[in-house]
Amino acid sequence: MLIGFIKSFDPFLNQSLFPNFLNSLIGGLVGYAIIWLIIFLYKKIRNKEGMGLGDAKLLSAIGFWFGWASIPIVIFFSSLIAIIYVTPSLIKKSRNLSAEIPFGPYLIIGCVVFIIFGNYLKQILFNF
Repeated sequence: MLIGFIKSFDPFLNQSLFPNFLNSLIGGLVGYAIIWLIIFLYKKIRNKEGMGLGDAKLLSAIGFWFGWASIPIVIFFSSLIAIIYVTPSLIKKSRNLSAEIPFGPYLIIGCVVFIIFGNYLKQILFNF
């Protein structure tokens, strides 16, 4: 996370992929806060752990590296890919709804989607 934030001070940085230091800081904090809020609300509603803080740290690192605009895109694509991957096993009853599904790999896949298509997606969503 620290390296992701420090790199934003480099004046020769590729600004189309990596943000300035303010966007990087906001991205890291928002990435952590979103997952932490999901964990907190799930714990209050269901009285059990639903997700680990490793996912929050991973999304925070992605936010530090790629800025706040990457967070909604990464969350959307990682959730979509996780649903596509897990749904067949739920239909076949080989996995039930209370089974643990690691979300970290899907966050990484969502980040790769952002790296490949990020500029195009940011143009569509945020008119940058």
